[in-house]
Amino acid sequence: MGYDTALRGYTSKRIEEIESADILVGIPCYYNERTIAHVIQMVTHGLAKHYKDQRSVILIADGGSTDDTREVAKEFEIKPWQEKITSIYRGHPGKGSAFRSLFEAAKRLKVKACMVVDSDLRSITSDWVKYLLEPILEKDYQFVCPVYSRYKYDGTITNNIVYNLTRALYGLRIRQPIGGEFAFVGDLAAYYVEQDVWDTDVARYGIDIWMTTNAITNNLKICQSNLGVKIHDAKDPAESLGPMFRQVVHTLFVLMEQHEAEWKAVKGSRTVPTLGLQKF
Repeated sequence: MGYDTALRGYTSKRIEEIESADILVGIPCYYNERTIAHVIQMVTHGLAKHYKDQRSVILIADGGSTDDTREVAKEFEIKPWQEKITSIYRGHPGKGSAFRSLFEAAKRLKVKACMVVDSDLRSITSDWVKYLLEPILEKDYQFVCPVYSRYKYDGTITNNIVYNLTRALYGLRIRQPIGGEFAFVGDLAAYYVEQDVWDTDVARYGIDIWMTTNAITNNLKICQSNLGVKIHDAKDPAESLGPMFRQVVHTLFVLMEQHEAEWKAVKGSRTVPTLGLQKF
């Protein structure tokens, strides 16, 4: 069943109460009771440390976890001048539907910048907030992808398929097109949410490559931000990589067909600026 909105009634009401904000930080989650508190802690500290003068909202978009993920998120105390919403998104179960709810919230709050981080991160620090948001708020970039130092067997789909195809097709050497941590201008969130893709694999694991490819094909000002080391909860490859592989690659080829005219005109490839952490 398709839905006109990914936001439930109580979430919409909270957004109406808040009215507007400068920054929205989205945390999509699903069965992350062990790590969600640490991620929220680093986000709230980072916003307080680097953007205390900006009105900030943290939106936790849960996929219907039956463990204590939402309870932990609700009970975690953030800074008193920040807002936090803990919600269950509506729509197809998947990461993309969580992002859809974040895009809707960003549009309704009229934010200047939106940032998204995974909920299973163990290596996130408060400075990740600065590394992701600074290019948007202070350097006029419109879309920020992450760069990490990762374990050699991590990022299998990225290293073997997604990076190479994105570089070959669109001519940009974006190291982590499906990295999981992004920042983008509020206007881009408004564009994303209006697209008719929420009954496709974009509503699942196809979301990251769809976002990155649309940023490229819309000729946005793109950079990478070095976040240092990425460590997150280990996943069972047999359980998670199969559906992820199918959804990412299918989305990649659908986008290739849609943007044939653009990539046929591309010659060679070029680097994109890398900001953020200067040393690993």
